[in-house]
Amino acid sequence: MFNLLPFLTKLSENLQRVNNRINKYLKKPNAKQIHDVRTAIRRLDATFSTLPKKYRNGSSLSKYVMQCKELFKINSEIRDFDIINEKLQKYPSNAQRDSIIETLKETRNAKLETAKTVALSLKSTDIATILDEINVTEKELEKRYNKILSRLISDIESTFPVVLAKPLALEELHDLRIACKKLRYMLELVPDENKLGVQIGKSLQKLQDILGSVHDSDFTIGYLRSLPQSSKEIQEIINMENDERRLKFEQFMNYCKRRLRISPESFLIKIRSFKLPT
Repeated sequence: MFNLLPFLTKLSENLQRVNNRINKYLKKPNAKQIHDVRTAIRRLDATFSTLPKKYRNGSSLSKYVMQCKELFKINSEIRDFDIINEKLQKYPSNAQRDSIIETLKETRNAKLETAKTVALSLKSTDIATILDEINVTEKELEKRYNKILSRLISDIESTFPVVLAKPLALEELHDLRIACKKLRYMLELVPDENKLGVQIGKSLQKLQDILGSVHDSDFTIGYLRSLPQSSKEIQEIINMENDERRLKFEQFMNYCKRRLRISPESFLIKIRSFKLPT
């Protein structure tokens, strides 16, 4: 049974966490605060998405979450620019590299100003009253939760074999990474004493970390390849990033072979057998 009181407590905590991290973000929007506000928004979205449709459309909470998602999107773009910048800093200075870094900084600063505007709007929202209109039953929550869980598990089951077989299936790799993230945050909504949920969550965290590193390489390579013209030095950077990407994907494959093997303890079998505790 999906316990109503713990869920509403979690929803309230996630709202407060977003509010607190937005305050810190506005004071010092560095990489840590960007990361923290993004994870807070993910957790809020997990609880929000579990609510029945009537609360996910047109409610004060839904409007707040939509703004949060807008902030999340902009901060994701800022993070991507930071990742490229960080990677480029590892390589020797040259005219095009330095020009790219400068352009990234200018674009990042412009995005940050937009993000601050959205964050200020969120900060002005009275979150204390947002939950007053929520009147949901345990049955509604359980039905919705199981529906989301089933969809995410299906997404992982369908994309996992494709990614394992095709290292450069970028769309499927992205979909797998996002599904793993969402499922991990959904599993946080069930009691800690559910050992299978905790175990799956740890595997999802590891997969998310490895696939995140692969994504960072893919994004950097894609960005550099999209430049109208590339110098010899930039092409060398692309080649080295490709090598690093291959190593990271090998790490993913090795983890899958070592920890997610096809057996009764398989990760895919575990997530397929996971059910909401009763």
